[in-house]
Amino acid sequence: MKRNRLVGALVALLTGFGLVAVATAPAEAQTRPRTGYTQVVVAPEVYSLIAGAGITPAPIEGAKAAPFRDTLSASFPITGYTLGKLRIRHSGGLSLTAGSSTIALKNFNIDLGRLRVSAEVSGTIGNVGRADLFTIGFSNRLRYGAVRLRLTATAAGALNSTFGVDAFSAGDTFGYATPKPFSRF
Repeated sequence: MKRNRLVGALVALLTGFGLVAVATAPAEAQTRPRTGYTQVVVAPEVYSLIAGAGITPAPIEGAKAAPFRDTLSASFPITGYTLGKLRIRHSGGLSLTAGSSTIALKNFNIDLGRLRVSAEVSGTIGNVGRADLFTIGFSNRLRYGAVRLRLTATAAGALNSTFGVDAFSAGDTFGYATPKPFSRF
């Protein structure tokens, strides 16, 4: 029941942003590229943890990153969406580097049907391919974003093993996301 309410709220949110149309559109129109981006704000406590561990985030392949309040904001271009699967596709990504260890996360997909965010993952750990990185939930800090991103066990394990830390756990809040489909990137 809670999952259905969350999906309903997210679809309503995206409808309000104009990303999900309420009218039926032909299948080919559902996957056309869109303008806009999704903004992801790293939770301030996570950003402090990352910086304290000597991990440097950097945008890759067309993404943007900049300081935001007391943390970091990254923006990823929206490249398309699929109404039937409630999926928003993005280009660009983010790399996390400490010394010779790195993780590159790119081409994010927001999958509202499964309440997951996935990305193509590569780096020191090898070329992992597409993996679920975050679960999506209601935001408890709306000033940072519309939805909360919590680490999956896969993402937490990859961060811990790559950077030799034990700071990340499944279910921890990593950050917040807000799709902005008609905003200028």
